Amino acid sequence: MESTRFDYSTKNIPLPSESDYNRKLIEKTEHLCRRMRWKAHFYLNPDANGKQRETFGFNSKNTPPQVSAMLNFEKRLLSMIENIKFKKVKCWFQRKLSSDIQTNIKKSSDLLIPADKTSNFYKMDSTAYNGLLQKNINKTYKKVSPNTTTSIELEAKEIAKRLDLDDRVNTTAKREAFITLKDHKPNFVNNPTCRLINPAKSEIGKISKKILDRVNSTITNHLNLNQWKNTRAVLNWFNGIEHKEKFTFIAFDVVDFYPSISVDLLSEALQFASNYVNITDEEKHIILHAKKSLLYNMGEPWGKKASSDLFDVTMGSFDGAESCELVGAYLLHHIKEKYGYNFGLYRDDGLGVTQASPRQAEQIKKDLCNIFGMHGLKITIEANKKIVNFLDVTLNLSSGKHMPYNKPNNIPLYVNKKSNHPPRIIDNIPQSINRRLSEISYDEESFNKAAPTYQKALNNSGYTHQLTFSPQTPSQATCSGRKNRRREIIWYNPPYSKNVATNVGRAFLKILDEEFPKEHVLHKIFNRNTVKISYSCMSNLKQNIDGHNKSILHKKIVPPKTCNCRKPAECPMDGNCLKESVIYQATVTTEDNNPPQTYVGLTENSFKTRYSNHKTSLCNSNKRFSTELSKHIWHLRDNKVNFKVTWKILKQAAPYNPASNRCNLCLWEKYFIICKPELASLNKRNELITSCRHANKFLLKNAKF
Repeated sequence: MESTRFDYSTKNIPLPSESDYNRKLIEKTEHLCRRMRWKAHFYLNPDANGKQRETFGFNSKNTPPQVSAMLNFEKRLLSMIENIKFKKVKCWFQRKLSSDIQTNIKKSSDLLIPADKTSNFYKMDSTAYNGLLQKNINKTYKKVSPNTTTSIELEAKEIAKRLDLDDRVNTTAKREAFITLKDHKPNFVNNPTCRLINPAKSEIGKISKKILDRVNSTITNHLNLNQWKNTRAVLNWFNGIEHKEKFTFIAFDVVDFYPSISVDLLSEALQFASNYVNITDEEKHIILHAKKSLLYNMGEPWGKKASSDLFDVTMGSFDGAESCELVGAYLLHHIKEKYGYNFGLYRDDGLGVTQASPRQAEQIKKDLCNIFGMHGLKITIEANKKIVNFLDVTLNLSSGKHMPYNKPNNIPLYVNKKSNHPPRIIDNIPQSINRRLSEISYDEESFNKAAPTYQKALNNSGYTHQLTFSPQTPSQATCSGRKNRRREIIWYNPPYSKNVATNVGRAFLKILDEEFPKEHVLHKIFNRNTVKISYSCMSNLKQNIDGHNKSILHKKIVPPKTCNCRKPAECPMDGNCLKESVIYQATVTTEDNNPPQTYVGLTENSFKTRYSNHKTSLCNSNKRFSTELSKHIWHLRDNKVNFKVTWKILKQAAPYNPASNRCNLCLWEKYFIICKPELASLNKRNELITSCRHANKFLLKNAKF
């Protein structure tokens, strides 16, 4: 295991290839058109809206109906994508990024495993990594029967069906578990320790999250608990302490808070919360079901050893943080009953102040340990402290001041000024850092003590901005919080890239203005006030590293046989007819000297299976309208024109994956049809805004167990 480190942030974005950019642009444009179609449909047909229902943020998987008033708008958007122009970018930093990706990532046969709390990476071969991963899994998990997965999914299906959401909610994506390395721990070289991450999470957790958000906000406000959401809330509490010099801190940390929450503890917390907010039995059932989780390794399910019913609050689950907050509120209530408002919690970190003597403070420590211990939790705790480091601030009761805190050996790294981020993001980075440091600094002296580390990091990233203390006025502090509002605006989020010569934002707004003028029937809902643009980002270096690791760990076994034709010489794909998940092209040549016509299609199954369906439509007149290819072939036959059809594979790509919620197979087909029209002269452009047919089988409604 060899340590390596990039001397810049892994959030830096390299220049994408033309095909990568165009596919992302197609994806974002399709999302926009889907939202606009639905809005136009219900605006023009108000009776079609039907009975309103709570969807918990789950979008419809249906293809929106075509709106005739939008046809020209969509046609011009596709034309905009087809005519995107690119340019060469001369930049030393981008050359370095590209070189590092090619040399240190893509050409490497080793995995790059990130450290848990530092910016280090460690090179490991797949055998050593899998051994370390399995060792950590065996500590906490045990293998379970595949039938266990089925029973959990059937229960999720029943819940979704009762909420009328089974046509919107997917089955649980079987994301593989992974580890990060705790290289900040002592003796790491001889005894490497890891953090095991279980990314598999049920989509029922999204429903549970909405319920828990409502519950948590109600009980926190009703009981006036110090349930902190961010550093600002901690500082408000700290600044509100009068005569700070008379107090000492008691700081504690809940050991393994998430995995230590038991079904009994969460049930007790829900029962406690139901005294202040209405929680139905169905809602409790949803919350508890969302915690039934399995870990997947090599496709096999594993269940938690300490839980008989597979109850597990996992880090990264949709409602993990909210479940943690609910339990935290329950525990804070117990502490408040004995010690008042002097204690608060941020997830698993707790902090309080007391005027007790050192001996009395030790007794408070024991009481807190007992309160948490009664509920099956362990804490590490320190008392009689005048100075503590909490979150990203240092709090000092003796001086009454606070200042920024940075963990030892954690060197801040910022996005380089030459990174391929939208200009507005790059411009805002120095100001955001300056504003953040000023917010958490008590005064200019505190700011100046902390600033050099961050100033150096900014300078190393190519910025010339000088950090200066800017005290926040009371009006800024009260008005800076975001207000929740109804979503009245439709956002278009095309990707940004420096190597794109076309001004996508300007081109889009021009199309919007010209296609929906004031007299247009849809102008009221589609104008510059209701449809806005905000650039999104392409993949960064970290995402490239993650993709590299996945390609090594989950490498598909290539089937030994790629063709089973009785006469291999007559194979339509030159011996590759059994290849799966491909975008293919059919070329039709005729003897009448007309230019050849081309058709692009895709199949998730083997090409041979799709080829058989094509043969049926090309030979059976009853199915002559099945595809654009069959229409053309039958037109030639009707006109007695001799023809020949040849086939080839354009690309092999992954089909829909519920983990990423993306179908690269469909995206590549759309890319060839829009951006390479010479390869798809027979295809119609209206095929592009359709729901992915490969995603339907993952819906709970269609899932077969």
